[in-house]
Amino acid sequence: MSWQEYVDVQLLSTGTLRHGAIIGHSGDVWAASNGFNIDQAEIAKIIKGHDDFSVLQTGGLTLNGMKYTFIRGDDKTLYMKKLTNGVFLRKTQQAIIIGVHDDQQVPEPAALTVAKLGDYLESVGY
Repeated sequence: MSWQEYVDVQLLSTGTLRHGAIIGHSGDVWAASNGFNIDQAEIAKIIKGHDDFSVLQTGGLTLNGMKYTFIRGDDKTLYMKKLTNGVFLRKTQQAIIIGVHDDQQVPEPAALTVAKLGDYLESVGY
């Protein structure tokens, strides 16, 4: 399965997410959903935010043109929110999975979709 298929099939086809992407720890975009544009500054902030939550707590994260507020995080997972929209970020050994839900999706299933893909990728060494 290609990285794009992981985004299209494992994230988007579930109906729990509006957009999704997979980025490498080096800052490369491995795959992203159609219309979901991530720039290098956003990627750098995501990577740094996983190591230091204060980066996201103080300034939030602008992603694909929308600014999100940091809600919670741990060593693998971050959650950001703006009104009824949210972003889940799941870090694996080599990648960060990004899942975005809007007001048409429920946050809990969206988070579970991102977490499941993260768990799978970790189980196969990514």
